[in-house]
Amino acid sequence: MICISGIPGTGKSTICNLLNDLGYTCVEGNALAVKYGCLSGDEVDVDCLSDRMRSDNFKGIVAAHYAHLLPCNIVIILEADESALRQRMMDRGYSPEKIDENLDAQRSDTIYAESLERLPANRIFRIRNADLNVALSDILRIIGGRNG
Repeated sequence: MICISGIPGTGKSTICNLLNDLGYTCVEGNALAVKYGCLSGDEVDVDCLSDRMRSDNFKGIVAAHYAHLLPCNIVIILEADESALRQRMMDRGYSPEKIDENLDAQRSDTIYAESLERLPANRIFRIRNADLNVALSDILRIIGGRNG
């Protein structure tokens, strides 16, 4: 399984939709959580989701801010410019505290560090999403025709 992760506003959903348009199977993590009954209120139970995906032998690409915590073969971490991220999160109604928390997570490489606990560095890729077409091209090169 290929996992696309990143803090809110980095383009995970947009990239996932573009991959689907190209014939890949990319699913939003929250949709899978609903399908597998792994929601607890508004929170995704990542352990439940991981277990259900394993038992279902899920093949595909998953996009979510927590995707790197799932049973991934490859993790792609989307990153973006802080000012663009701040504006996107403000537009989505995030509190100033939540915006700062998310930006700090990108600055401190939290997702990369958590990914390294699960995979070797040669299976973790960072993509700077400044230009959508370049980011998509980089992702296609990484996944090399694999659909999970």
